[in-house]
Amino acid sequence: MLRNCVAAVAALLVAAPVGAQERDWTEVRASRQTDGVQSVEVELEYIAGELHVTPADGGLLYDTHLRYDATQMRPRREWSVDDGVGRLEMSFDGLGDDGDLDLDMDEGEHGFLNFGLSRDVPTDLHMTVGAAMSRMELGGVPLTGFVYNTGASDTEIAFDSANPSRMERLELGVGAAAFEAVGLGNARFDELGFQGGVGDVTLDFTGDWAGDATAKLKMGLGSLTLVVPPELGVRIRKSGFLAGLDAPGFEKVEGAWQTPNWSSSSNHLEIHLTAVLGSIEVRQAR
Repeated sequence: MLRNCVAAVAALLVAAPVGAQERDWTEVRASRQTDGVQSVEVELEYIAGELHVTPADGGLLYDTHLRYDATQMRPRREWSVDDGVGRLEMSFDGLGDDGDLDLDMDEGEHGFLNFGLSRDVPTDLHMTVGAAMSRMELGGVPLTGFVYNTGASDTEIAFDSANPSRMERLELGVGAAAFEAVGLGNARFDELGFQGGVGDVTLDFTGDWAGDATAKLKMGLGSLTLVVPPELGVRIRKSGFLAGLDAPGFEKVEGAWQTPNWSSSSNHLEIHLTAVLGSIEVRQAR
């Protein structure tokens, strides 16, 4: 599914025009020990390239490895600590006309950011991603909040193990992009907010559930696939028009679709779904 948008994203990062200035590839590494920091707020804006976010090695608050073209962008990084709360801000300025980034990097010669997050310190993570290919493995990172917004990024987010903390809110915003989030049951959120525009979207709610949650999903013109574990009680309330709902095995009860184990399940997910056009498929994980 995600392969449909890989070529579109890659095209933004390919084919330098004749006469383009020579690249100045620069690599920067930076990391920091926890050093008594009790929690951390991370604000990351990444405009183009490959983005990988994973748990950092033990004892590190964060760990970054950046490769960028110094003729195209300039990185900014700010760090501060106030009363045990660390704050890391990382962003990039484009050096093209009007401060924009000229996306004319040669094939196979684009930048990347490898970003490691603490396994030990509670983290509130806010990310804004531009024309990038994003791969995130957030299992085991103690996230207290996670906001992810992208316009044209091909994105995969995975939680392969349980969040050691509890997230009050998980917020995802996707424009014209392919998007897949897997293992959302391990994210341990109270409320999920998702807004999608045009593209193929998969939200996989498998994982080690511990408690009830709600999800408010808004989908535009794309296709949406919801994957739910068989042991989870799921109820879907749908509004909108011209978007069909295919949910085999669900029962229609008082205007909602729900799994037969809704009353008996230990954990519940209530989904409020608003869709305009496109297709919606709900299937149970094997």
